[in-house]
Amino acid sequence: TDGATTIGTGTLDGSGVATVSTSALGVGPHTVTATYGGDGSFGGSSGTVGQSVSPAATSTVVVSSGSPSVVGQSVTFTATVAVTAPGSGTPTGTGTFTDGATTIGTGTLNGAGVASVSTSALGIGPHTVTATYGGAVSFAGSSASVGQSVGPAATSTAVVSSGSPSVVGQS
Repeated sequence: TDGATTIGTGTLDGSGVATVSTSALGVGPHTVTATYGGDGSFGGSSGTVGQSVSPAATSTVVVSSGSPSVVGQSVTFTATVAVTAPGSGTPTGTGTFTDGATTIGTGTLNGAGVASVSTSALGIGPHTVTATYGGAVSFAGSSASVGQSVGPAATSTAVVSSGSPSVVGQS
């Protein structure tokens, strides 16, 4: 049992050993007790062990929808958060995207552990965009960065005359 919750029941083998496995323990400290009820030849007994469960480690990968980009162009940054073995499950929560100390936005992780934000506010020059997963009850935080280069937007120039043809001296 884990406190008052039954984890499982094991059958004693020829060496007097019973084993139960579980992946259902939540994050935090647990007191697991094994109780032998006894039989006609042997009295009952119990033993207790402490088990600490930590949040599963995660790793984050972030990508840009296109680098280089130009000023004013919308760029989407996508972060994928995955659980690192031996943990399991899909991370939940949010990812925060920053350009240096400036927050670009926050995205909620979907059922696949993916969050995205888009921005068209990046200025000319190199940028380092970081996606930070803050963690959740069962999952530890992680972060990753991607480089984004932003160049000037292309321009075109058109010239028109106020009148053509004109005559000498005419403005």
